[in-house]
Amino acid sequence: MAQAPRYRELADELREAILSGQALLDVELVDGAQLPTEPELGTHFQVSRGTIRQALRELAAEGLLETRGRNGTYVRRLPMLEYNADSEDPHRRDDPHGTTDTWFSVVKQAGREPSQDFRFRIVPASAVVASRLGVVANDLVVVRECQRYVNEVPWSEQVSYYPYALAQKCALDTPQDIPEGTVRRMAARGVVEDRLDHEISSRPASDDERRRFDLAPGVSVLIYQRTGQSLGMIVRYTREVLPADRNVITHTTANAADWAT
Repeated sequence: MAQAPRYRELADELREAILSGQALLDVELVDGAQLPTEPELGTHFQVSRGTIRQALRELAAEGLLETRGRNGTYVRRLPMLEYNADSEDPHRRDDPHGTTDTWFSVVKQAGREPSQDFRFRIVPASAVVASRLGVVANDLVVVRECQRYVNEVPWSEQVSYYPYALAQKCALDTPQDIPEGTVRRMAARGVVEDRLDHEISSRPASDDERRRFDLAPGVSVLIYQRTGQSLGMIVRYTREVLPADRNVITHTTANAADWAT
């Protein structure tokens, strides 16, 4: 097996040191700490300055480092928030009758403080949204958007679309936030999600996303899309943008046979 490039090995060493808060050349690699200079790192690891720069660029793209021009390179370690996709799985929901939105519960269980800005619209469905919801383009849909924060740090942006008639039936056509979450609100009115299809991808952050989330250069965003169904009818389409330097999406397979289905 071919050996990994030296800059990748170095990036692995530095990543481990940052994630464990170790010291490097008498500098504790905690959030906000300034790294030793590139020449100092090169002498310490006995590699060229170019190798050091490649390793630092890789960690900056992961959101673990931030270069501030001539002021140097700093550790920028936001605590990761783990969101388990199973919490939305209709067959695995722990508390379908709960009174708190699932995401708020996840953040609070992690010992942090969630908050969000909420927006509401009723608009004609675009071609993309219509395709996802199985409605006709330009049919009215209810749009519920959330800009979410953890300890006042911008954390994710979520937008959900609902067919207008269903939104009326389930009282989702309201400009107020729904504390228990829309999935529980629908279930309480007889529309129970029995299938949820997940789609997760990533891409480079746009300039606007870099500003809104205060992203370090090179950090990507995760695009987490899901489509919920009830008795074969599509009842919602949710699209979420999450910075990859502070979010991880997990999934637990209960049985190895699940992979074959």
